[in-house]
Amino acid sequence: MALKRMVVERASVLQRPRLDGGGPRSASYVRTKYVTIPNRIVYSRTNQVLIDGGLVATALCIAYLFRFDGELPFSIKRQLLQVLPFFVALSLCVNGITGVYRSIWRFFSLRDSAIVAQSVLLAFLLSLGWRILSPNVHDGGAIPFGVIVMYPFFAFAAMVSGRLARRLLYARAMTAKQSLSSLGRRRVLLAGAGEAGFHMQRELRDTNFEVVGFLDDDEELQRRRIGGCRVLGVMDDLETVVREHRVDEVILCMPSAPKTELQRLTARCQALSVKTSSVPTLAEIISGQMSRQPRPVSMEALLGRHSISHPDDMTELARTYGGRRILVTGAGGSIGSELVRQLRRFQPSQLILLDKDENNLYEITCEIREDFDAVVEVIADIRNFEVMEKLFETHRPEVVFHAAAYKHVPLMEHYPAEAILNNVMGTRHVAELSNAYGVKVFVLISTDKAVNPSNTMGASKRVAEMIVQSLASRRSGTRFCCVRFGNVLGSRASVVPIFQRQIRQGKNITVTHPDVTRYFMTIPEAVQLVIQAGSLGSKGEIFLLDMGSPVKIVDLARNLIELSGLVPNEDISIEFTGLRPGEKLDEELLIAGERSARSTKHSKIFVVGALNHDWSQMQPTVGELERAAHSGDTETIHQILRSLNIGYQNKHHPDLARTAPVPFGVRRERGSDRPSTDFAPAGNA
Repeated sequence: MALKRMVVERASVLQRPRLDGGGPRSASYVRTKYVTIPNRIVYSRTNQVLIDGGLVATALCIAYLFRFDGELPFSIKRQLLQVLPFFVALSLCVNGITGVYRSIWRFFSLRDSAIVAQSVLLAFLLSLGWRILSPNVHDGGAIPFGVIVMYPFFAFAAMVSGRLARRLLYARAMTAKQSLSSLGRRRVLLAGAGEAGFHMQRELRDTNFEVVGFLDDDEELQRRRIGGCRVLGVMDDLETVVREHRVDEVILCMPSAPKTELQRLTARCQALSVKTSSVPTLAEIISGQMSRQPRPVSMEALLGRHSISHPDDMTELARTYGGRRILVTGAGGSIGSELVRQLRRFQPSQLILLDKDENNLYEITCEIREDFDAVVEVIADIRNFEVMEKLFETHRPEVVFHAAAYKHVPLMEHYPAEAILNNVMGTRHVAELSNAYGVKVFVLISTDKAVNPSNTMGASKRVAEMIVQSLASRRSGTRFCCVRFGNVLGSRASVVPIFQRQIRQGKNITVTHPDVTRYFMTIPEAVQLVIQAGSLGSKGEIFLLDMGSPVKIVDLARNLIELSGLVPNEDISIEFTGLRPGEKLDEELLIAGERSARSTKHSKIFVVGALNHDWSQMQPTVGELERAAHSGDTETIHQILRSLNIGYQNKHHPDLARTAPVPFGVRRERGSDRPSTDFAPAGNA
């Protein structure tokens, strides 16, 4: 049974660097080295046909000799010479029709021998029919039925023997080449001498691996040989055998063994600094999951729904972004970097990448420059108005995607002033400069935590939305909009990478509360929503993605464990740590007053119109918030946020932080479980 893992191993051998200083040894190099020019001439398809012709002629002669006990009368000799061309031509034609010459002789297998048998059988039936229909067409009389019956057996044996001889010659040549090769062969120990071990030993026979032997706990197998390799001991002898036989790698050939036993063997090999691989189960081969170790998990597999992609017709998007100067703040982050990757396909005239983290910015810039040259990287802090103004004056962006923000809820609870300065003041700087310098499209990336926020981070993002909406209410040439979505699977320091790290380290997964639910989307989905919103927004609208039903974090953890090839509560357990400061059990998508979300021409995207408010007091209030943040006055920050009537409660007790999932346009009255759609705005919110 050919294993996919072996294909990978063989490919890796070809890519190993040469010891003489040259580049990697490619497949063409190996093919040229081991299949020499004389071999190509001798074993060409034309010569294969000629060889088969000689073998068939020999088989027919042997059949005649057997039939007449080695003494051929003169008339029978004449008959043999007359019918020989017919039998050879018939056999070669049937071989061609049945596909015998499509196989490669040096890789001859049982399946190929079945094709040869099928061809010989068909040729036998045709010759038998010819003998019955034309019994006396030769000088020596009718062809004896004994010859007709014996000939196919000799023909089959001759053709199969020729092919087996070619395979043996090739195997010997490969063995000789490998023994002299400067690459060196890796010494492999197979743990498990059952069917999987036998097939693995056979697969490794003609590769750059040398099987030193087997380990197996079956006493009856001890000191016996399997495929030419000895069973060297039981599993307890692992350390001794590895040292005595200078083993480079141990392959666990026990696909049905308990995972705990495989993990113990893997740990013992790691202690010996020996690489460990494992043979997959049949189910894993069929599903394409080829490792018993924790496997990489695609984010789409965790969604519980089909992921959303760009529409087929991207004419409008190309019209919005093609040939434009586009600024992306926070370009080194998870969302910002994917945003840059997807924007380059629309061929903007320039991509301006801004971030204050030099390492992340450098990495994404190097990646984009591989196939897109019009890139400018800028190290800057959006909180510095003078620096940002100089950037706008120098580069004159036409489209702005504002992705720079602090996003981690617990940290921002400890540093609320930083959340305000970055998420609120930074947004105000970028948005006001976009308005002043005639930016055509401004898109703010927000979060569902801005809806009835129970934490400072969510409240700061809601104030940022309000700043954008207040600017959109003015007469301006800039089209402002906001994009609001849930948790992004796979973003840095988000829940999934944390869970994956805990699984890799063999630790328990930590979940704050068994009832916590969140809306989820993948990074590409989030970015596609942002890009499409930029082509649709105009007056401060908020765009939402249909993310399906909220998902329990504990269910997400269980799915991640299972998709990693492990068993929940056996290989990995889940433990609950309690809600963190500012954390809600559930998130919502709409705030009070956003009574309905209407659909757009994109079926999975919804839009909520900007609230109709008097924004005259917005700027003074934000000014007070900025002064409190600069002075580090946490209590004043909380007071101002509560006064904005954005649903901010600043309550950290788990029982008080709970909100239930609410459909679009419906909210729950505070202190009540009854859903309500009434809204009475107060103050300047």
